[in-house]
Amino acid sequence: MNTVLLDRQQHKSNILLTTTRKSLGKAQHKFHNGKEGTSNKPQIFHAEKRDRTTTVISTTARLTKGMKVFAPHQEHVWSSARVNDIEKDGKITIRFHDQTVKSLAANTWLPLAGDYDYLECDDLGQISLLSKAAVLDCVRSRYSHQVFYVRAGNTLLAVNPFETIPLLYGNQAVNDYLQRAQELSPHVFSVADKTYNHLCRQVDDSNQSIIISGESGAGKTCSARYIMKYLTSIGTHNASNITPADHIEMKILDSNPILEAFGNAQTKKNDNSSRFGKFIQIQYSDNFQIAGAFLETYLLEKTRVISHAAGERTFHIFYQMLCGVGPEEQLEWKLPTSNHQAYKYVGDYWLTPETDCETWQATREAMTDVGLSTHDQNDIFKVLSAVLHLGNVSFHHSSDVDAVVVNMNSLDSASGIDYAASLLGVEAGQLPTVLTVRTITASHRRRHSVFHKPCDAGECTTRRDCLAKMLYNRIFQWLVEFINVNICASDVFNRKFIGLLDVYGFESFENNSLEQLCINYANEKLQQHFVENYIKMQEEEYLAEGFHWQPLDYEDNHNSVQLLEGTPGIFSLLNEECSLMRESEAPAVADRILAQLSSSLLSRPDAGAAMSHRSSRPSGSSHMPAFTVLHYAGSVIYEVENLVEKNKDKIPEELVGLLQGSQNTFIRSLFTCVQDENCNHDSKKRQNQTVLSKFKSSLMSLMSVLNRSKPHYIRCVKPNCASRARFFDSRYVMSQLEACGILQTVQIAKAGFPDRLTYVEFSNRYGCLLKRNTPGHTKSRQSIGSGSSRSSANRIMPCTVSHEASAPQHGQCALEEQGFAQEVTMMVVQKVFGQCSGGLSNVIQCGKRKIFLKDGLVEKLEVLMGEVWHCCAVCIQRNWRRHMHEKQIRRHREEVMRQHAACMLIQAVFRGWHVRKRQTRRKVASVAIQHAWHHYVARNKARQQLEASLLEKSLKRERDRLSGEHVKLIQQTYSSVLDLANNLERKTAMGDSIQFSPSHRTNQADTVAVVTSQMPLLSAQVCLTLYDALDEIRQGAGIYRNIPHLFHKEGILSKRRMPQVSLL
Repeated sequence: MNTVLLDRQQHKSNILLTTTRKSLGKAQHKFHNGKEGTSNKPQIFHAEKRDRTTTVISTTARLTKGMKVFAPHQEHVWSSARVNDIEKDGKITIRFHDQTVKSLAANTWLPLAGDYDYLECDDLGQISLLSKAAVLDCVRSRYSHQVFYVRAGNTLLAVNPFETIPLLYGNQAVNDYLQRAQELSPHVFSVADKTYNHLCRQVDDSNQSIIISGESGAGKTCSARYIMKYLTSIGTHNASNITPADHIEMKILDSNPILEAFGNAQTKKNDNSSRFGKFIQIQYSDNFQIAGAFLETYLLEKTRVISHAAGERTFHIFYQMLCGVGPEEQLEWKLPTSNHQAYKYVGDYWLTPETDCETWQATREAMTDVGLSTHDQNDIFKVLSAVLHLGNVSFHHSSDVDAVVVNMNSLDSASGIDYAASLLGVEAGQLPTVLTVRTITASHRRRHSVFHKPCDAGECTTRRDCLAKMLYNRIFQWLVEFINVNICASDVFNRKFIGLLDVYGFESFENNSLEQLCINYANEKLQQHFVENYIKMQEEEYLAEGFHWQPLDYEDNHNSVQLLEGTPGIFSLLNEECSLMRESEAPAVADRILAQLSSSLLSRPDAGAAMSHRSSRPSGSSHMPAFTVLHYAGSVIYEVENLVEKNKDKIPEELVGLLQGSQNTFIRSLFTCVQDENCNHDSKKRQNQTVLSKFKSSLMSLMSVLNRSKPHYIRCVKPNCASRARFFDSRYVMSQLEACGILQTVQIAKAGFPDRLTYVEFSNRYGCLLKRNTPGHTKSRQSIGSGSSRSSANRIMPCTVSHEASAPQHGQCALEEQGFAQEVTMMVVQKVFGQCSGGLSNVIQCGKRKIFLKDGLVEKLEVLMGEVWHCCAVCIQRNWRRHMHEKQIRRHREEVMRQHAACMLIQAVFRGWHVRKRQTRRKVASVAIQHAWHHYVARNKARQQLEASLLEKSLKRERDRLSGEHVKLIQQTYSSVLDLANNLERKTAMGDSIQFSPSHRTNQADTVAVVTSQMPLLSAQVCLTLYDALDEIRQGAGIYRNIPHLFHKEGILSKRRMPQVSLL
């Protein structure tokens, strides 16, 4: 499936240009050659008068053996076959693909079948041999290959697959279509993307609307859900940053599960059928980001709360609540059991409990995300629980009071009335009284009388059901109002929006009543809108613009709409019955409708069933009070029983007053608006409004909104009535295609021009395509509208304005503006699409005021304009970046110069400061050094003087002390020397020699040498030396040089330094 979705169209990027060139080459229409000023008649493209209906041929004239045709088939309605043989009498023998042979009569018309692949046929307009059979075969072939979408002009034909396909609707598919939607196959995402692009284009300054229609179960709700998913994804994809709109987008998406839970139900045709209509306006800001949304709902089927057909269910929320309720919530909401069979309003259980449990969780999460608090949710589910308990209340006739009362003998009824009163916040005895007693107010002049009348059992049941419907309807309306308050933009009237319409599909059940009448009326109005805005309006516009157009045969449902809403009509007669102060009998009402409204579309059930071949149900019984209406999608039999009562929808005032006096604040707030309406001056008129009149007025308001916006259509088709996946019922699908006018849509799309713009709009938007390589671009406005430029434009597209001669003088300026815009338009067409021998009449038509283009050409123009814008943006960015770069360089240069000057100044100041600081430090240091040096010198000098004085004194004392010792020592030394000398002489005389050597120092050093008698004598020379030394010492003449170490520096002999003399 992914391959089919994304990769099967390899030539899509150039499909627009290729289609245009092929159309130009095959064009069979010629221009009307004309010169300027030759005629005042508008010159336009004259299309050939040819039959655009189903292409068929006569078997007796042009059929040949082996030709491929479409033949009637019992199962497939139409099936492709080959002509096997043609007999002489004209009978045709055909052979189907399954080799089945069939013989046909001679006058049988057979549509031709082309040889091409339907998978490559994304638009039914591409079918060259167009017929109903070809359309059906194309849709069937694509469905068999799981391709569920195909275009039919500006309409998307969507076939419900009845299965979940993640590759087709997942996030990857959304991203692919966000990036290249025009290149991919048709899809609901492509419709959403096209709608958003039209809104952003702002050519005609109009809002956009997507109208989804189809039968019940055709997939309208799912299509709307996917479109909302895509539209909310566009805002996030295009946003450059995260904005507050993100949570608004999530709230918009979260509103879907809530509305589906409270407004959808299971029917025989659809498991998730919408029982209300909704029109959501997705509002956009000026930069085309989602700013909010506004939701409108239409005609909730309230009767489904109290009753539904066999095999169907009431609204989903009741089953979800019973399956997902917890023990605490079950106690708070007063649900003694979660068994669905214990509540009569719920009925049978058809879906699986797992599905309801999953949707219950999704519903609760969505309610929390949109802003509903837990307290508000509890109040809502309490009201729903009260509705369930009201369904169990029964009534019986009591002999004690001789009136109908609540059946308290039944356990379900007794507990139901008690639980309902407690949950609604009213007194236990007050609720049964309101249900069984009717209050009648009679007024006469100034007197008012109040009467209390007991009701019978049937009326009590009606009042009970009315209370249940009223409660559920107010809950639904309150939820819609709450969602609107939380997601709606502030200035809603000034916002551009994309409207998404999802209404109930055409319905025809066994029992059809007022709900089906309103639903089918809404579908009739949508079909009328489609016919008038797409088929009829286009044909009228073509004729007004002067085209040679042959009108098509199409089914106009104007008579059906007038039968319903006209005067007289079915609605007016039913409303008149409601205004009469009498009880209406069903047979009389049916006879009156059939008698006063004489129309071929209205009949009795028996005749209607025989008349319509598209009836979806068997004919009704003759005794049934009913009437048959032939709608565009088939005939429907409406039962008249209770039709008038449903149309009245009268709410007893006692019920409203009871709930307005409730002790529950939430209950009182639900009915505040009802009280305000009753206080209004026209409250009586509002109370007398019927369901049909209210629905008609709301639908008219919706149609006015759709008429003011540009519509985009999605036709949902149901492949089979059994809602089975991968099963295609050709007959069932063919009836839907015929009913919605798909063939006429394809015919008008193939022959018509869906895109049209005025010349002014076209030139204002696409005139930028003339910017480059276009002659006359640099010329002035006058030069463009004269001379060769005008003749060139006439050769391109010979078209003049016919009403110029008759235009009034005051409109001459507007005509000149239109003429200039027309010439610019012709030049753009010439540049973009070029010239060829065949012409452009089959793809482009020019009228008096507008230019008409085939589908796809505007997208090509948008692509080219996007390229021009891209080039302009690149040029602007380039020049801006250069300007910013030059500006940055200048700023940088100025900054550098300023910094350089600042640096020079700072450096000069710093250097001066540094020099001054250094000089100051030097001066301070020199002063400190000088001061310290002077102090040091003075201190040293003083110390030296003191030391010298002390030394002198010490020397003096030592000298005085040693003076005596010196004298004594000299004397002893002298005496010793004498002795030594004497001994020396004696030894010398005896011939002996004297030797000595220094000995070790002794601790006794009182004298220079100690000579004992045992020591040997020194030699004479030594003695003389010692004598001289001692003599010098004695005389104080100095210190002997040979022994300076014996003396101090002061000249004093040191005893320690005196060596001992040892004689050897």
